[in-house]
Amino acid sequence: MGLREAIDYTPTNLTYAIRIDSQIAPFTNCFALQNSGLYTIVKYVFDDRTPKCGSGKLFDADIAQRLLTDFRENGLDHDTLLVHCFMGRNRSPAVGMALNEIFELGHDTDKLKKQYREANWFVYDTLIEVAKRLI
Repeated sequence: MGLREAIDYTPTNLTYAIRIDSQIAPFTNCFALQNSGLYTIVKYVFDDRTPKCGSGKLFDADIAQRLLTDFRENGLDHDTLLVHCFMGRNRSPAVGMALNEIFELGHDTDKLKKQYREANWFVYDTLIEVAKRLI
């Protein structure tokens, strides 16, 4: 999801929300998710870049490990996973697809990969590789 969709989303069941903020242009202090007792909200900061392209904070194995550990310990008992970044095109689809694949959340990963072709594949690959060592 993008920021606008995440702000407008009203959970109907227990939701684990992953907010991906930017080091270059932070937004989460300005926008709150709908006030609800149904949310667990975790935040990570990294920018939409790869080691060879872009500026800002690079997603790395440390962030991947924290994200995977947090989700394994706190997210698996939720009914819904909401992942959002600013536009919802690159970082959040990469994280969502990787978590789906790693934790077998039930969605068709191949279909998701076709739907989110602009995903940040560096983020996705990093999560998959760290999961192989961690889980």
